[in-house]
Amino acid sequence: MDYVTRGVCGQEGCRETRYYLDNGLWYCRRGHLQEGVQVAEDADFGNLGKTHRLKKETREKASKTLRGRPAYTLFLQIYQLILWKQCHVLIHDHGFPEELEVVVRDLWALRLQDFESRITDATGDDDDDTESELFSSQPAGKDESRDGFKPNSRYLEWPRLIDSVALCYLAAFLMRLPVCVIDFHDMIMRQEIPYARVLATVPREMRDRLPPELTAIFEVNTIPNADRFHRGIMALALFYQRRFELDLPPLNSPMVLFRLIKRLALPIEIYEATRILQDLLGFTFQYPTPSSYDGRKTTLLLPDLQMIVLIVISTKLLFPIDDLKRYPTTAKEPAAQVMDWTLWARAQNNFDHDQPFGGKIGKKTAIQITDQDVLNMTSAQLDHYMDWYESSWLDTSKEPNRIAEMFPIGRAEQDIQPTSTAVPEPSFTSITVDPAPPLAPLAPESPSTSGPPPPNTTGDKLDLLLQTVMQTLRARRVIPDDEEADHRRPGEWYHRYRWESHLSGPARTFYELAAQLAAVPLKTLVRAVTVVEFRIAQQDEERQNREYFASLGAEGMDADESDVDQTYGVADFEEDMYDAESEDMEDDDFMSNSRMWSTI
Repeated sequence: MDYVTRGVCGQEGCRETRYYLDNGLWYCRRGHLQEGVQVAEDADFGNLGKTHRLKKETREKASKTLRGRPAYTLFLQIYQLILWKQCHVLIHDHGFPEELEVVVRDLWALRLQDFESRITDATGDDDDDTESELFSSQPAGKDESRDGFKPNSRYLEWPRLIDSVALCYLAAFLMRLPVCVIDFHDMIMRQEIPYARVLATVPREMRDRLPPELTAIFEVNTIPNADRFHRGIMALALFYQRRFELDLPPLNSPMVLFRLIKRLALPIEIYEATRILQDLLGFTFQYPTPSSYDGRKTTLLLPDLQMIVLIVISTKLLFPIDDLKRYPTTAKEPAAQVMDWTLWARAQNNFDHDQPFGGKIGKKTAIQITDQDVLNMTSAQLDHYMDWYESSWLDTSKEPNRIAEMFPIGRAEQDIQPTSTAVPEPSFTSITVDPAPPLAPLAPESPSTSGPPPPNTTGDKLDLLLQTVMQTLRARRVIPDDEEADHRRPGEWYHRYRWESHLSGPARTFYELAAQLAAVPLKTLVRAVTVVEFRIAQQDEERQNREYFASLGAEGMDADESDVDQTYGVADFEEDMYDAESEDMEDDDFMSNSRMWSTI
């Protein structure tokens, strides 16, 4: 209790000088009431009322981001929207038939069966429990109700963005359209199909409600290379075969083979030679089934790679990439002509460059530019690159404010000057090619008139490439068999490149272009060609042995089972190819001095 010191109380002889206040009345310390003295609290002086503030009820701010099953449903809706956009571009911009969208929709409906069960099955009321179950990396028990199908295996993972383009290719493959894997990969590289920055094409109301872990699936940091895209198609094809027992047809080999031969600028005689080798080896140009698939030995399981391998071997048989002279016996042989491989290599090196055909940076070149390439750019190339970056990566969905409009980042129309095509600008792309002089003009130019404008489309460039290469074909001198002199014949001294390091000159250019069209690395193509060459050589050796024993009348001299088990076959050779290292095999570049195949 607080006391206040004042005068003496004086009541009943009380000499107390300390007082306290109680209900507005003063009392001394001994309890004597001071009559006539009533004091109000100083704090209440002048107060006319009190203000009472009501505390608002704190409400948790609702998040715009969805979680749990609504988020999974939204993810599948966005993925389906992207699939529709890709089909729309393929049909209206690239000339694919309208039935492609129907096939893609059917394939996607099959895939949705697994995701529908993940979203609708009763796995608990808590969304966090559902999310932890769906994204758990721990193995789960087997589900015997689905014929051995594992519900938590990799086939129930969320589809990747690369799977959307692979699904479009698989639909075209089912329709037997004459398309290759490299065609769809080029669309990705040239941004002719929605892939890079694909979320920018999705409405903001949808992508803002998607959680970050699902948004990351649509955000790609790097463009996949052709080999990765090819492996994605292989995985998708195996998934549909294993999960839904889908039968995949063979590749449309006549049309695709003609397209590849035309792109390689090879004579038409390669077509018939490739068909003969296909019948000899039994290639079906089909994707492997899950039972026959070997994850380690995928060299000869890809249809595009099988066809390219046969084209390479046929070309090396009929038009060898060396300086040896081989004389045909008649002028009707397919190998009666000779190619100028040096000019062919120069023509191919200049075919797919953007600079000789228009002088501008194409989207395929721009997306591969590195920081080192920027240092070698000219001012015009920098302008083209920044224009591409502005149109591809800047988000234009937000309305710009007034201050931003005062500082435009784009170039004015009068500043955009057409690039001269007379002198091609130096190449700055990071793709390494063999240096070669420019191609000679097809006809002498008149000093008073300028030459025809360079072609701007792929078809025009391909026609120019074919015209340049085909007009240099020349006939080889024919030497009949009745002459006594021993001359090399077509098919003899066949050059076999067993390792990538053995390639050089036009042979390396030919193998690199073939690997690019097959959508595989160069090392994979060299290994596949080597395996097929060994298989053909072994079949030819067995044929010669049968003919030899038949001429001796010893058809019954067959090898017993113990000898067959010890025979070094194609499987053993392929196993050695996988295990060996190129650094240890520098002496294996050999040439066969026998006529390997007489079937062509």
